[in-house]
Amino acid sequence: MKIINLNNILIISFICFFFLSCSSVQLIDISEDDQLDDLLNDIGQVELSINTNEEVKQLIFKSMVYLDSDIRINFVDKIDNEVLLISSNFLNQNFTYFCKSANDYLEEVTEKYLFNFKKNDEVFVFYSERYKSQAEIVKNSYPGVRIFKLEGDYDDLVKTVFELSGSNNRGDLINRLIQEEEVNFIPRPRKDFEKIYIIADYDQSKNFIPSLRFNYILDKEIYVSSQSITGLEDRKKLLDFSNVILTVPNSFLQEDNFENLNELSKLSFLQDLVLISAIKKNDGISQTIAGRFANIRLSQNTCSDIQANLVQINNLGGFTQL
Repeated sequence: MKIINLNNILIISFICFFFLSCSSVQLIDISEDDQLDDLLNDIGQVELSINTNEEVKQLIFKSMVYLDSDIRINFVDKIDNEVLLISSNFLNQNFTYFCKSANDYLEEVTEKYLFNFKKNDEVFVFYSERYKSQAEIVKNSYPGVRIFKLEGDYDDLVKTVFELSGSNNRGDLINRLIQEEEVNFIPRPRKDFEKIYIIADYDQSKNFIPSLRFNYILDKEIYVSSQSITGLEDRKKLLDFSNVILTVPNSFLQEDNFENLNELSKLSFLQDLVLISAIKKNDGISQTIAGRFANIRLSQNTCSDIQANLVQINNLGGFTQL
């Protein structure tokens, strides 16, 4: 006869209660008009005081037109605990409501999929000078990962890092020995890596990726930082990133006809920020909101977390959700 431990019963009961409680949290998708209307009705009339510059003010006006709500925005010059301060670089700003900046959340999703604590040495990270501090954080957070600075001639960098020079030399030697006909030699890169992560802006990334492919780095997953594309003003430039993996805001998937991704990412985040600010001010309940920028797990007692979409850019410059 088996003896059932009372402590085990209590633990199992607690786990069941926890998951039942989590599953009961309502998901509100504001891309659905009826769900957005219900949320705005619950929020009701709210006044928010915001301190920001003229450029951000115009973006807030645009985002509020979409909401068509009773949320009233007062732009003020003062700074105190009742005023929401929004900087010009707000996608990198740490707001009280969120645990991290918007861009940090996007990179976090990518890195969760990219890194494995047992196989970090299989990831090669390339970074531009602007993102040196982020590359250092990655190196310290995931022991074993190897990082390389994007500098000089990218073809030479690829040949050096992936040890292709020796392979090319062997190919030249074979061609000299077999003079009757030219051998179609394909250089072989080193075998001790599986994934590549590029932390850079659009210009550096779009110039480095062709160097990888030209040098036959073809069968490895290539990831890029989200900031490589969130600043694009022409959606057609996504064609430069075919088959690359990264994390993007919800609106990039929902509004595939919106050409200016830079404006779209900013409008999306500001709209979510205004909504969360209004809910917080009205002491709304904890809930999960599928916002325009990301899915937000709203908490009244702690900072709210964000979850975005890991995608692969296809050959047409569109997004395939992974």
